[in-house]
Amino acid sequence: MRLLRGLVRLCAVLGGLTLLASYLGAVHPVGDSLAVFRAWIAAGVALAGLLALMLSVKRAGWAAILFALVAGGPIAAMVYGPNAETPSGAVTVYTKNTLGGWGDDAAITEDILETGADIVLLQELSRTRSDFGAALAESHPHQHVCQYSERSGMAVMARWPVLETYCSPHRSFAAARVDAPGGPVWAVSTHLVWPYPHAQARYLEEALPFLQGIEGRVIVAGDFNMVPWGHSVRQIAETTGTERIGPLFTTIEVRDVPFQIDHVLTNGDGMVERRPRLGSDHYGLVAQIGWE
Repeated sequence: MRLLRGLVRLCAVLGGLTLLASYLGAVHPVGDSLAVFRAWIAAGVALAGLLALMLSVKRAGWAAILFALVAGGPIAAMVYGPNAETPSGAVTVYTKNTLGGWGDDAAITEDILETGADIVLLQELSRTRSDFGAALAESHPHQHVCQYSERSGMAVMARWPVLETYCSPHRSFAAARVDAPGGPVWAVSTHLVWPYPHAQARYLEEALPFLQGIEGRVIVAGDFNMVPWGHSVRQIAETTGTERIGPLFTTIEVRDVPFQIDHVLTNGDGMVERRPRLGSDHYGLVAQIGWE
C-alpha cells in the first residue's frame, strides 16, 4: 500500500509540473506544445488527485485537484461561454482550412456563398488541385494569395477592393487591407506551423513587425495550430489589439481526439458559428463582426 501511495503521489506531482510547464510558452516554445494538451493534462492531474484522496494521501490529492480546477476552469468557461449577438452593419467573414485540394472544393465554395461572406480567409490552398480563385471570381473578385508550397497557400478574397497586401516571410499570414463600406479592414488569413519542435515561435517573431504596424479595424482568423490559451495566440492578440470572439469550438479531430485550433480574433464585436468540414479535416468558421 505504501508503494501504491508513493506512485500516486509521484503521478500527481509529475502531472502538476507538466501542467505548470504548459503555461511557459513565453519562456520556451515547448510550453506551447504542452498547452495544446492542457485540458487533457488537467484531467489526468484531477484523476491522480482523486486516487490520492482514496488512498488517504490528502495533501497531494487536494493540491492536484485544486490545480486541475484552476487550469481547467477557464477552458470550460470558453466552451460554454455565450455567443454575442450579430452587430448591425456587420462584416461577414468565412475562414476555412481546405486540406490542400483534398477536401470537397465545390461544397466549400457553395458553403461560402451560402453564408453570404464578404471576406473569405482560406488556408492550405493547393497550387495545382484547388481553384478557389476562379470559383469565387464573380462573388469575391478582389483576391490576395500567398503560396508557400504546393499545398500551403493562404488567401484573402473580398467583395470589395484591396488597398494593401502582405505575405509573411514564412508560412504564417496572408493579409490584405480591404476597403469595406464602413472603413478599411485589415483581414489576416492565418496558418501557423505546428508548435515545438516545429518553428511556430520563430516564424511568428518574423511577422510581428508587420502585425505591430497594422491599425484600424482588424480581423485575424484561420488555423493557428494552437489553442487560444497558448502563448502564440495571446501574443498575436496583444500585438494586434484584438480578442478572440465566439465559443470554444472543436475544429479538428485527430484519431477522435478533439482540438480547438481555429479562431477568430478582432478588435470589433461579433458572433461566430461553426461550419461543416466538407471533406476537409477542419471545420470552417463564419463570423459576423461589427465596429462602433
